[in-house]
Amino acid sequence: MKKKTFVMAKKRKSQHHKQVRKLLKPKEGIKIIEKELQDFLMEITQNKQPMAFSKVELKVIYALYIRLSGPFAEPGQHISDKELKTMGRLLQKRLSEPLEKIDGRWYSFRELNLLFCYLQVMDVNIELPERRFTLWKYLGGAANIELSKEDFIDLIFVHLYKTITACSDVRNKVYTLALTSAHIAKKNPIFHFNTRMGVYHAVNKKIKIDGKYRLAYRMIKPRLNGPLFLNYDVGEFKEFHDTDKDKIPVYIQAHALKRMKERLDLLDDEALNYNLFYNLYHFKHFYDVRSYILIPYHLFDVKVGYFFCRIVDNCFVIRTFLFITHFSTPEGSELKDICGLGKNDVPYWKIDRLSTFMNVDAEQYPKLSAMFEEAGCGDLFKLHNEEFSVEAMQTANLDGLREYVLKGRMEVEEPVEEFE
Repeated sequence: MKKKTFVMAKKRKSQHHKQVRKLLKPKEGIKIIEKELQDFLMEITQNKQPMAFSKVELKVIYALYIRLSGPFAEPGQHISDKELKTMGRLLQKRLSEPLEKIDGRWYSFRELNLLFCYLQVMDVNIELPERRFTLWKYLGGAANIELSKEDFIDLIFVHLYKTITACSDVRNKVYTLALTSAHIAKKNPIFHFNTRMGVYHAVNKKIKIDGKYRLAYRMIKPRLNGPLFLNYDVGEFKEFHDTDKDKIPVYIQAHALKRMKERLDLLDDEALNYNLFYNLYHFKHFYDVRSYILIPYHLFDVKVGYFFCRIVDNCFVIRTFLFITHFSTPEGSELKDICGLGKNDVPYWKIDRLSTFMNVDAEQYPKLSAMFEEAGCGDLFKLHNEEFSVEAMQTANLDGLREYVLKGRMEVEEPVEEFE
């Protein structure tokens, strides 16, 4: 009896790990998708009556609607059921979150999926001009939206990439996702994909800098179909270091990650991770300031700061992150000369963080904004119109700063340690 109980328990556990998900029958699935599509179209077009579809059109819509299931663990990967469930919930949740802005409206992946199916139905009716016109007219202003198969496939990968970026952390784990076709019955042809998940643990080392050992993490970029261990070509930085190596690994100090979170205080972990990798992977030029390599950090095409880096022990080490107004940056140095701000004034008046410039309209402070413009960091005020999560927004006293600059007061005495 005991033996039988053990076998049954083992069988249940095995089935749970496989995460087998039963597909809806075609009739059930068609009804659900038809209702979702009708509700969505009525919302974006303000039509009071739902669009009626023929059986042929509904079959096209049902066949083209993308389904994602899983994730399952990549072969050879030991990933806990808890991690798989967490990623699965996040994948499904993000399907309904804003993904792409078109003509001033944000669309989720699920909505774009429905819109894509509808546009394809219009193409199917190309030989039936009256029906095609009816479908086009029902869309109203949304009829001008173009969403090709290639665009939609790109959006699938954007959705997956943003999801794994949200979960990844160079200090802990970096995740990957891959798409595989699910087994589909011939009588039920649909776009159904399984997602396969991989996990790679953080790599860290202590690097001796200025006589002290500093903790730094290997830059591992989360990607689809495997991670990317970031390396830089030594040729670009020959003047900073002599080495016989062609490429050197990129590391980031824990201190730099902390400073980045403090200065870019409106960004959540997902946005911080995404922009961290994007800026380090796509930068086109760098600056040489006092033997430091400065890599610019952009947000919405606006330069908001720099990574301060050095080559140490055949490693490219990101030592800290400084907001663009800091006196050590090229723009911060100009700002200091123009405004007379001292070393500790920038953090004291809270103009060393993103939230300050989200909370201020340049027209409110024309003289200050003119000084910032002259120093090369006036674009910060353009972020006023961007959409951020502002739950942790801090209020800066720019009225006090304006008076402080105009009266030429003494520098405040609150030192800030920028390097560790």
